[in-house]
Amino acid sequence: MGQVIMNLLLLAGLTTLDNKSYVLDGTIRGYVEPIYFKLSGDIYIVNFVYSINPSDISENYQIYLRVFLDRQKLMEEKKDKKISKNAIYMVDSYEILSKPGRYIIKFEVKTKSKSSKIEFPLIIEEDSNLNFSSLVLSSSFYEDSLNSPFYRNGIGFLPNPSNIFRDTIFYFFEIYNIKKDSQKLFLRYIIEDKNDSAILISSPQLIVKDKEQLVISGKIPLNNIPDGEYNLKFEIVDLGLNIKKILKHYFIIQREGMILNDEIRYFIDYIASPSELNEFKNIKDIKSKNLWIEKFWKIKDPDGSFYPIFKQRVIEADLKFSTPFKKGRYTDMGKIYILFGQPDDIRRQEIALGTKSYVIWIYYDGNKKFKFYDQLGTGDYKLLFSNVQGFGQYLPDIELEENR
Repeated sequence: MGQVIMNLLLLAGLTTLDNKSYVLDGTIRGYVEPIYFKLSGDIYIVNFVYSINPSDISENYQIYLRVFLDRQKLMEEKKDKKISKNAIYMVDSYEILSKPGRYIIKFEVKTKSKSSKIEFPLIIEEDSNLNFSSLVLSSSFYEDSLNSPFYRNGIGFLPNPSNIFRDTIFYFFEIYNIKKDSQKLFLRYIIEDKNDSAILISSPQLIVKDKEQLVISGKIPLNNIPDGEYNLKFEIVDLGLNIKKILKHYFIIQREGMILNDEIRYFIDYIASPSELNEFKNIKDIKSKNLWIEKFWKIKDPDGSFYPIFKQRVIEADLKFSTPFKKGRYTDMGKIYILFGQPDDIRRQEIALGTKSYVIWIYYDGNKKFKFYDQLGTGDYKLLFSNVQGFGQYLPDIELEENR
């Protein structure tokens, strides 16, 4: 059945929509990728998602965006930006509204002493029969989607403009203008190497058409694919209208480089056993440490699904809980956040002036509760009690709810 369907696809009218990111050229290392989604009618929201190396920017910086159509400048804007002192990985975006068209974009990042820029095309197609958003590749989806940097149709994600992945790719795109008289929509994905040879082909999937706009999302394990350069292609076919479209996105699998360049991979304080931590800390040379940490993560996360979530939690813990004296990951709240994620409920106990201020984090899964207090009023909450063995002083549920 699958082969018959795919043979029929050869008869369909073919359109390929290419998605890619661009490397910044200059003294600030980074990438920029345009992603767009339909807002309403023929208006699209366009995000120029960029990642830059925090070590290249230790001060405020500016983003310059210039948009051209038929060599005529349509807009020129500048935004002042700040970078967090604790930033270890930085992704941000510049948002505009646009109509369909073929544009030239000039994007520039500047500080007082450094700058990088890139010029690239932005093509937004509008087809009355079958239309698409950008194909977005991400390292993970957020558990707490409403608090994610990007949120579309119930899914939170952080695009990865570097297009460098290790064990898993998460994908997201939207399909628009689905006609009622369309008979069947089929979808499959293909991973091709740089010689256009298919490495992985999924089975054709029938898409349920219950509305004019659909969301397609999921993840693809990369464990059995060697390091290298690839294209991820989604083939979408409307057999009723005899239309075939391809969404394509370039990406890189780079495992060793990810380990060496990603300092969060070495932050294993909360997930390694005491013996593992002792063994790791006693390794003196860099090469042996790299080999040890690579082996550790292959055992801890064989399918690559855990690390993206762990990394995102560490990044968020640093952003949410850092103090002038320590990174957020080393605080008690940071530790619980990294291990258990965003709490489902947060209760604050307002106590009289001059006494301790309490915060209770509640997780519905397992009814886990953690009670923190800010003894010095500095914002560094210490874990006091919990109903989970090994985290603070153990107390039953009812006692946790009482002021102490």
